Amino acid sequence: MSGLGTKLPELRAVGGKVSKGETIERSEPRRRLPMVAGFFLFFMTVLVMDHVIRSGYFTIQKVVIDSPLLVISQGSIERETWRKISGNYLNVDLKTIETALENQPGVYQAVVRRVWPDTLSISVIETQVIAEYRQLDRSEEKVERQFINLPPQNGFSFRPLLRGPERYRAVVVDTFHEIFSLLAIVNLEPRSLSVGHSGQWELELRRSDLKLENTFRVFLGRDQIVEKIERLVFSFETVLSHKAGLISKVDMRYDNGFAVQWHDDPEDKKFQIASVIKDDN
Repeated sequence: MSGLGTKLPELRAVGGKVSKGETIERSEPRRRLPMVAGFFLFFMTVLVMDHVIRSGYFTIQKVVIDSPLLVISQGSIERETWRKISGNYLNVDLKTIETALENQPGVYQAVVRRVWPDTLSISVIETQVIAEYRQLDRSEEKVERQFINLPPQNGFSFRPLLRGPERYRAVVVDTFHEIFSLLAIVNLEPRSLSVGHSGQWELELRRSDLKLENTFRVFLGRDQIVEKIERLVFSFETVLSHKAGLISKVDMRYDNGFAVQWHDDPEDKKFQIASVIKDDN
């Protein structure tokens, strides 16, 4: 007879019976059954959802403009929206519709939302300020005209002209937005901004507080465009403001200065060169 401290042998299953030295283990197929069932249920759910999305269910029935329109016609917004709708309520690409609407003249921003169960709601911010972008091809003989909606609060009373190759389009637009606020400090309006295939930038300006329609050209070179505009603004604040109506051309392609050509120059060739010393303190 075994004592109380004696360890009994383990029982293991052999051929459906339990013998000494073996333990009963759970069957491996039984452990995999819940995993297989879960995967099958997920797969069937995906198939059903795909069928519902691709079928004729959840068709978009209405397009609603929920913001007042003063410049743009409601019909043009609705027509462009319907033209860009692809799919149904669940899978329609809202970003594609918004981009298409913002490419329409006068639409500065568009927001498209789903409204259950079958409606798209559209909010539009209008602008009357539209810049014209003329895309130049390599031969610079063919010109493609495009339009860019500018922020409505910038106070333009004219249509700026932006020119350049297609690869410069985004840079030209961003640069124009950046320099406009700088030039406004000294009442200068950017009538045009252009960049050629060689990367040379040129700007046409007008003094907005003068009654005369006097414009002058500014040569900016290939780089540091914003920094050169800042230097030009400083020059107008210090020495050029009272002579704005006499300026014909300004050359900013100098490291620390600029050159000015005046309208009353009889030869129309001479430039007066000046240096700029800016006190940052």
